[in-house]
Amino acid sequence: MKRFVFLFCIYLLCLGNMFAEKHWQTHFSYNSVQVIAMDKQEVYALANGKIFSINQQNEYLTLFTNFSGLHGTEISYIAYDDVREQLLIFYSDGKIDVQRNGKMQYVADLYNKQMTSSKRCNNVTIHGVMAYLTMDFGILTFDLELYEFVDTYYIAPEAKEIQVMDVMFYGDSIYAKTPKVSYAAHMEDNIVDFRCWRECNRLPHPFDTKKGKEYTDSRGSIWKVAGEHGVSRDFVTGEKVYYLPDGPCVNNPYHIEVANGRLYMVPGGRWASQDNRSGDVMIYEDGRWTNIKSGYIEEKTTKKALDFVDIAVDPSDPSRFFVASYGTGLYEFKNNELYARYTAENSILGSALPNASDHYTRVSSVVFDSENRLWVGLDGGMDTTMVCFLPDGTQRGLNFYTDPTTRFFFNTSSNMVVDAKHPEKKWLASCRSIPAVVQLDDGGTSFDSSDDQCKVRSEFYDQEGKMIVPEYFYTLSQAPNGDIWIGSSLGPIIISEKTDFMQSNQCCRLRIEMLDGSNFLDMERVNAFAWDNEENIWIGTQTSGVYVLNPDATEILYHYTSDNSVMPSNCVVSLAYDDIQNQMFIATGMGLVSFLQEEDIQTDMSDNVDEEITYGSMYQWRSHAAFTKIEEVVSMGEKVYGLSSNSLFSVDKNTGEIEYYTKLNGLSSSVIDHIAYNDQLDRMLITYRSGMFDVMDAEGVVNTISDLYLKSMSGSKQVNDICMHKNNAILAMNFGILVVDMKKVEIADTYYIGNNGAEVTVKYITATDSTIYAATDECIYCANLKSNLTDYSYWKTLTYPIGGINGMRAYNDIVHVLVNQKLYVLQNNSWLLTPTHNPPLFRSLCTTVNGLFAMPKDMYGVWKVDVNFTVTRHLTYGYNYAIQEDNDKYWLGSYANGLICVRKADAPQYQCDIQEYYPDGPVNNFAYRLRVFGDKLYMLPGGRGADEFQRPGEIMIYKDDVWTNIKNNTLKEKAGGHDFYDFMNVAQDPQDDSHYFVTSYGAGLLEMQGADFVKRYTPSNSSLTSADAKAPDAYTRTDGAMIDEQGYLWVLNTSVVHNVHIKDVRGNSLAAYDLFYNGVRIPLYTPGEILVDRRNTQWKWIPLCRYNTGLLLLQDNGTPVNPKDDKVTYHNEWFDQDGKPIIPEFIYSLAQDRDNTLWVGTNAGLFLIPSTIDFTTSNRCERVVIGRNDGTQLGDYLLDNEQINHIVVDGANRKWIATATSGVFLLSPDGKETLEHFTTESSPLPSNNVLSIAVLESTGEVFFGTSQGLVSYMSDAIEPMQNFSDIYAYPNPVQPNYHGVVTIRGLMANTEVRIVDASGNLVATILGNGGEVVWDMTNAQGSRVASGIYTVLCNTADGSAHGETKIMVMN
Repeated sequence: MKRFVFLFCIYLLCLGNMFAEKHWQTHFSYNSVQVIAMDKQEVYALANGKIFSINQQNEYLTLFTNFSGLHGTEISYIAYDDVREQLLIFYSDGKIDVQRNGKMQYVADLYNKQMTSSKRCNNVTIHGVMAYLTMDFGILTFDLELYEFVDTYYIAPEAKEIQVMDVMFYGDSIYAKTPKVSYAAHMEDNIVDFRCWRECNRLPHPFDTKKGKEYTDSRGSIWKVAGEHGVSRDFVTGEKVYYLPDGPCVNNPYHIEVANGRLYMVPGGRWASQDNRSGDVMIYEDGRWTNIKSGYIEEKTTKKALDFVDIAVDPSDPSRFFVASYGTGLYEFKNNELYARYTAENSILGSALPNASDHYTRVSSVVFDSENRLWVGLDGGMDTTMVCFLPDGTQRGLNFYTDPTTRFFFNTSSNMVVDAKHPEKKWLASCRSIPAVVQLDDGGTSFDSSDDQCKVRSEFYDQEGKMIVPEYFYTLSQAPNGDIWIGSSLGPIIISEKTDFMQSNQCCRLRIEMLDGSNFLDMERVNAFAWDNEENIWIGTQTSGVYVLNPDATEILYHYTSDNSVMPSNCVVSLAYDDIQNQMFIATGMGLVSFLQEEDIQTDMSDNVDEEITYGSMYQWRSHAAFTKIEEVVSMGEKVYGLSSNSLFSVDKNTGEIEYYTKLNGLSSSVIDHIAYNDQLDRMLITYRSGMFDVMDAEGVVNTISDLYLKSMSGSKQVNDICMHKNNAILAMNFGILVVDMKKVEIADTYYIGNNGAEVTVKYITATDSTIYAATDECIYCANLKSNLTDYSYWKTLTYPIGGINGMRAYNDIVHVLVNQKLYVLQNNSWLLTPTHNPPLFRSLCTTVNGLFAMPKDMYGVWKVDVNFTVTRHLTYGYNYAIQEDNDKYWLGSYANGLICVRKADAPQYQCDIQEYYPDGPVNNFAYRLRVFGDKLYMLPGGRGADEFQRPGEIMIYKDDVWTNIKNNTLKEKAGGHDFYDFMNVAQDPQDDSHYFVTSYGAGLLEMQGADFVKRYTPSNSSLTSADAKAPDAYTRTDGAMIDEQGYLWVLNTSVVHNVHIKDVRGNSLAAYDLFYNGVRIPLYTPGEILVDRRNTQWKWIPLCRYNTGLLLLQDNGTPVNPKDDKVTYHNEWFDQDGKPIIPEFIYSLAQDRDNTLWVGTNAGLFLIPSTIDFTTSNRCERVVIGRNDGTQLGDYLLDNEQINHIVVDGANRKWIATATSGVFLLSPDGKETLEHFTTESSPLPSNNVLSIAVLESTGEVFFGTSQGLVSYMSDAIEPMQNFSDIYAYPNPVQPNYHGVVTIRGLMANTEVRIVDASGNLVATILGNGGEVVWDMTNAQGSRVASGIYTVLCNTADGSAHGETKIMVMN
């Protein structure tokens, strides 16, 4: 048994790190923000001892837990070090975390120090390389580069401890603020000596009251601490936004209860007396919190509401529940509204203190029985020990008599259990004073005391005859098998369902031996029990977290603590299991968390393509990657390979033929991080963001290594750099170093090289003949290649010049590094700055067979390092990232022109022989917006969040399999030098498909004619307005745009007055007006695309995506330029078919299907507005419910809590849904069936963050724009035809070697297709999706049909139209 426990502990550590993160969720309160800190991208907020952050651009909120790398729980202060770009996190117990480059550096010095004073940090001031920590005893100084404490200043007279609140520096002095006076000292003095400090009555400058409270970001937005409202943000445009994570209102739960999929939580408490905690009720349902605060309750009752300790939900009415207060009575709620309060004044409930029922009506427990009666337990020597509320409202009182004359009183009772097996029995525990377990058996006559029996037991005998006399009892629970589990100061005590408690004091104890020979939990205080769907037993303890036992209680399955889970404390006060969601809720003394039980999803690693099929065939995928920006180059065999924006292609050195590589033709994954060549084996390593590796040989044969991909781990699997050494590829990882054996095609080793074998982020890796070098942000680790590299003690550290490291390569057995983009070489353990003629700054280093080359950051060409370490310009062509040499040629990886071949020769002759190679495709892989007009696809790489993204303004157009790219520099040149960025939308002229308009979130509106720039509209030449009048070129934000049937261009101008602008497509002017609803202007802070209603083109739908999130309907009455007759309806809250409110935080997409139902995509799923609902008078909506098919009659909302980025309806009225994290869903017309689900694992999608979808209705090709590139899929649904005049099938005839499907097109809506042979026999029946169907050339038995002529008979569903065509099959 001892051996088992030892292995079990090791297993738990692994399990916690590998699997726990995806199952755990925190439910903390963040409604008391005290401190904020800010870096370039994030604003960090400290609230109630927890941290969350807000991304300044996309406004996503991130919650920090120990899975984020935190080493503690109760945080006292945060600060950001701008110079070293690191976040400082200080804990109340003295722990310190420093987050830098996504990694946490833990400093435990103060935590480990033995001292009586508080270790809480009150404030931080950064001065030079030091952080000055103000403490309750004085000041500590902390080195921000070495991560160590330097000095302690006791500044009060006689070096007495004094609380210091803040520190500032002014002139040559330091000033310290204490609660009463300020102290000052000269910095050149020995300020460790208290005598150098003096009281300072007059400060030369006030302390900075904005520190930690208010900051201004690079865009001019002002961020402030907003207390219970979270963090506020004042935009330069005048908007004011509050950021606050959803959560309960407090972090000190006392009791939790789950009923009907809802979690109820109360934060009270009691023991010898009341704890006087505020009476709040917190309810968690469908991922959202509803907080019923004590202030509301006290306002309704005009009395204090304190110490809520128990909850009971009415089984006949889930909207009704009761809350027990240990002091202020019993509360009844309906639909989350207070309905009644019961005390001695209006009920038979008694008061523990006469004439003080408002403060001493001590209700300790509430529970409903199977007859829908509410049982109420009372404490404090009152006339009635228990009260029963009958369904008709009648109240009956009961008492506990151990004999006819002896009544038992409860001073502090536990929760009550109504025995599920024997409803006549009620169980309670007297927790203290007279600690005992009490059973009342009413004989089945609840209110006839003549047959009652009551037994009180304080001592028990276990299965071994050992007497057990706990000092305290804490909780009672009944197991599924009927056993009563008692939580006591001596651990769990179990009363078997078979034991007659009236006659026997027998009990059972757990018998699991621990390492020290003790029995499991024998001396541990137990506060809570719960059982999951598998009847595993969860035990919550006072100091050791949660244990999970198997149903027989003979084996410990898991042990969760604050070290291996997100639990903020090991003090577990309550447990509750949601059997609908399979989720265990764990209430601790410092907050609530939950654990979701789910089956592990096995990834299908099989190839997705079985055979070669000519493009145009159904269900085929195609990649549309950008190949112009080449980051890495490999020369192998007869080909040169270029890595461009995570995509790979090659050029044949002899013919110039281009080939590109994807999951469709042999690669194992999509997003490629690096390629590297091993010249010993003539093989190339390809690494992917997912952790997959491919090894490709010169013949193109690919072997896959999936070990890292399949490994469950919380950190990134991305490769940072690669070094080849003999047969091995040595990989720089975020956790250390990984070694791949290129010959055996397997992972050979892993090196954890940090202190004591800790993980470190290795950015660059290289090796000489004898030594391996691994560069991190702090230092370079090095070790002899012949040593035991898995032993961290063999790794030594080497400092490099001060600054950020940008690259490292070894050449001629000498290490070269780029630091602050300057080149240094390692000579005799010292760094030598290389002499350079007209020295540029370098972005990267590349080694070839004949040299070391440096790529300049902002200059043309390539620079070469000679044997004397002198760096001179070698080539002058292009902006480049990489170089390779091959015989008489250089192959350059350029910034914007693909792979470039330059013939070697003495300068400058080589410049006359330059060739550029790249496959046809877009110029950018970020497909933010896709729009289709006819047979033309537009792709824009823009976007916006709270502010501009500053993505380059590029227009990519795809038509007839050819890409036309209009680059930013081309537009800039034609527009007089103005930079364009963040293109948002396209509106194409219906009369001239070469004439179109492009909106920009910052640069105004562009008018284009084909590839030619026509005009830019800004406040200087149109009615458009800038969100910031001082910077019109940067803040003229346009978004949604369309051209209506009257030829008017509509443009939405955001964050300003006059949001709607209308222009005659042929005219030059823009008219502008505002939108009003019920006399109040509705500002369009962040609108989306304009949707013209299919039912009435005078109706324009405008989603408001954020801030004043909602949906707006503009009815223009057919007079777009005359707003006086417009009607505007605006809703920001809806109620679904069950009456549940929907208040979306963000709306990302809006689509109308062929049944005229509106589909609305939000940050938390979908909702529908059917055509039967009048939007102008109703805010009703519907959500699609998907049944679980598990016999429970329960269901879940379709895509609940998924961020829906885009919705597109195809020709068959099916819905294509783009999500932020789960890829693409294809739904049936009613949404109740998932027809397809495409992810990076199951398809060639390069990312599961799908931003936009577009369907070419003429062909059925569906384009998916992701954050990592564009792909398309040939679907089976195109726009239905109006008649059968153009029916055709392809391929036709079907050749003997063809094994794909036959597509039949030109169909009307809802066509039934029957295929018959030459004899008239029915071969197949197919129902059409839109304008086409596919036939797999099999008969009803599933066999391939014989050669011959087959007739295709087409009929509409109502039989009103008919058509036919023929297909020849040859086998």
